Amino acid sequence: MTARSDSNTVQTSDRSRPAPCLSSLLLLAFVLAIVLPGSVSFVYANQLDSLPTTLQVGFSARVFPDVDQRDAQVAMELWTRELARGMGAKTTAKTKIYKNPADLLAAVKRGDLTVFTLPAIEYLQIKGRAPITPIIVAASNAGTSRQYALIVKRSSGIRSISDLRDKTLVLPSLTKYEASHIWLHVLLMKETKRDSTAFFRHVYESSAASKSILKVFFNQVDAAIVSRGALETSKVLNPQIGRDLVVIAESKTLHGDITCVPSMIGEKLKNAITNSALHLHETTTGKQIFTLFQIDKVIPFNDANLAGLEELLRERDSLLSKEPKRP
Repeated sequence: MTARSDSNTVQTSDRSRPAPCLSSLLLLAFVLAIVLPGSVSFVYANQLDSLPTTLQVGFSARVFPDVDQRDAQVAMELWTRELARGMGAKTTAKTKIYKNPADLLAAVKRGDLTVFTLPAIEYLQIKGRAPITPIIVAASNAGTSRQYALIVKRSSGIRSISDLRDKTLVLPSLTKYEASHIWLHVLLMKETKRDSTAFFRHVYESSAASKSILKVFFNQVDAAIVSRGALETSKVLNPQIGRDLVVIAESKTLHGDITCVPSMIGEKLKNAITNSALHLHETTTGKQIFTLFQIDKVIPFNDANLAGLEELLRERDSLLSKEPKRP
């Protein structure tokens, strides 16, 4: 199954402006928390032995799939520079975006990073191979907002994934939302026992869930996979969507991006940063930034956040192991 864009059929992406990156906001939360009056700066002042002379901030490139990497680099450097300035005059900041997960892992093992953000799937790949501790996530990366729904037009007569054979489907971006593609693969293996590459007539990618929903609504595609959060928002804005579209399959919560610190960071320092970020939505500036990025707040990381994704990966691996090997 190869996702592609076909301008003669449906327009699948909007390049007029880059999509906001929720994961990068987690680090921005640190910036604001430290430079705002009444922030955690006093903690650093009282723990000079924990204050690094250089603040090393890392990001997986997959955190910014719809943003030019040079623009992302500039933005992250500005934010981390402000973070360093708030920590003290003797602290400098360096930011690096890692295109290869192996390079990010190597940097963590070398102790090169103070804090870093990466997709949950990458985190699961490296968590047992490096001393890292996840600390916070955006609230929009947990709960129903990270459940995926397979939607169709109620009047289409499509009631199961088997009915989508030779139909058209629009998916979220593979680079940013890999879990949605894995979920679709599992659905196909469980319900159709068919090779996904030959099941659909066309598969497209869209960077905006709202556009995917409208494509189904206006009969431009037969089905779409979107987040439950985006679907519920669309229903509120246009009740006709709730009446005309139906969900024929829904995933468990499949987590997004995670912000981590090295496990050796002092507990008091880690807690101070985390607690400040958790209360950021209570400040005027924090509210403005969160509104810009369309989230309410950040929340502490919990192992339960990853339960759905871990189960999905186990199920995929189990199904793949049962598939007959090709000659």
